[in-house]
Amino acid sequence: MKLKKGNRFLLHLLFWLIIYIVYLTQYLFDERSDTLRHQFSTFDRGLTVFFHLLAVIAASYFSTIRVLPFLLDKKRVIRGIIELCAGIYIIAICSRLSIIYILEPILGESFGDQESMLQIVSQLSILVKYYIISIISGALPFIIFYLLIDRQRILRKHAEIEKEKIRAKLDVLKAQINPHFLFNTLNNIYSLAIQQSVETAPTIDRLSQLLDYLLYRCNENHVSLDNEIQFLRNYLDLGKLRFGDRLSIHFLYTKDQSYSIPPLLLVPIIENMFKHGAEQTTGPIVFSITLKAENNQLTLDTSNNFISGENKDTGIGLLNLKQRLDILFPDRYLLSVLEKYEIFEVKMQVPLI
Repeated sequence: MKLKKGNRFLLHLLFWLIIYIVYLTQYLFDERSDTLRHQFSTFDRGLTVFFHLLAVIAASYFSTIRVLPFLLDKKRVIRGIIELCAGIYIIAICSRLSIIYILEPILGESFGDQESMLQIVSQLSILVKYYIISIISGALPFIIFYLLIDRQRILRKHAEIEKEKIRAKLDVLKAQINPHFLFNTLNNIYSLAIQQSVETAPTIDRLSQLLDYLLYRCNENHVSLDNEIQFLRNYLDLGKLRFGDRLSIHFLYTKDQSYSIPPLLLVPIIENMFKHGAEQTTGPIVFSITLKAENNQLTLDTSNNFISGENKDTGIGLLNLKQRLDILFPDRYLLSVLEKYEIFEVKMQVPLI
């Protein structure tokens, strides 16, 4: 889940508060230090830990924000190492300066003569022993935490990109409903209007419902199965206009409860029946369509007659459908095609929710 800017700030604040409490607890209960420590009050100790933590925080954000991008780029690793060493060295100097010139006067304790700036900068052994090592070890938990969070962010971003790619591909596949069908339907409506048929208005209404579903109702990832079946009925009714009494449609739909389904998953099979069955047959045409929605699974069985020897290349029909099924239900669907005795049969099984 992506955090808002304010939430990220609170998360960082909480992290450092926990680190501060851990440091302070260790400092309060560590009895190995010299007796000078026992002269400090709890406030003094808390202030000392706070000054140390400021250096750790500076090193942490400098390392993650400035240096890590260089270290993760093979071409700029050397620059990253140089900047890391220089940055930690400068932070250590600033930390020692703040302790000598700010913390020690606040504590009111005398720890000897104050070193000059030149002495502070040049005493590398003291900086390494008392500052650099502790600053680096203190920054490591944050750096590790940052890398883990950043990795999750990158993985999430990649997943979102893949999801968008899949969604875009599905949108393209859904949009590939044969426009030839709509063209023929308009021609049929025109013929009905010329004849002043009473079927003109109901036919326009069915076409309107079909277009409404295509344009507005199927934009979600899942739609009601009943709505999808109604769309299928309208599609069949409009397709039957072209073939009249030559086309017989046997349609059976049963269900044991209400389900949802990805939109426009069934129509490619029905469209294929018109394109490679009805349109290539001169005699009687019989469509048999059986739909069963039971036990969270949809089974669609269709059959139609065709002329043996005709080109039955399904084009973007069943190929389109198979591509969608591969994306939506990888290894969880069945799609089989069988041709026998001039009968073309298709069976599809998909999970329902």
